[in-house]
Amino acid sequence: MMLLAVDTTASVATAALFCDGILLGEKEADATKKHAETVLPLIDDLLEQNGVSISQIDLFAVDIGPGSFTGVRIGVSIINALAFASGKSIIPVDALRTLAQSVGEATQPICAMIDARNGNAYAALYQAGETLIEPCAVEIESFLSKLPSNTLHVGDVRTTVKSYPRAKQVGMLALLDLDAAVKETEPIYLRASQAERLKKTAAGEENRECMR
Repeated sequence: MMLLAVDTTASVATAALFCDGILLGEKEADATKKHAETVLPLIDDLLEQNGVSISQIDLFAVDIGPGSFTGVRIGVSIINALAFASGKSIIPVDALRTLAQSVGEATQPICAMIDARNGNAYAALYQAGETLIEPCAVEIESFLSKLPSNTLHVGDVRTTVKSYPRAKQVGMLALLDLDAAVKETEPIYLRASQAERLKKTAAGEENRECMR
């Protein structure tokens, strides 16, 4: 089975190709260009490098966020289009679980966080394959103060080495959850976009974005 995985939630898009559960390769897009310019050429390059055509892909996987609003939309839209055109299915994978996957096996709680600017973040807490706190939008300081002292941190908030979601982890998680395959998927948005937030502020509406 050929699986193509794509991640566009981070500043640099990635794509990974798997055959029967084995990673054939992962490629990274040109960081100086926008996702709208790089994702399709990235997929083409990865497939060509491995001598595979898009018609040979049996299953798609995509990171559905949370993350960059524009990036998430682009990745999900492209994979939805490819899956529709080929009559194949998609396995949606969330960005925070993708980050936690990169840690490998660990007995401690794993906190995955993605910076959402201005002291906010997207966060989730996992341990031994279980979700202790579902993905949510949080105020960083308040959220961190409530975590167990032995928590491992991954992502781009309060970590010694920053890490970002990648297609390889998206594909690995998808292969563990084949029953989650759908014909079409949608992005995860845990906060309103900046334009929507500014509109609410201008209208004097109460901010109800953060999920506690």
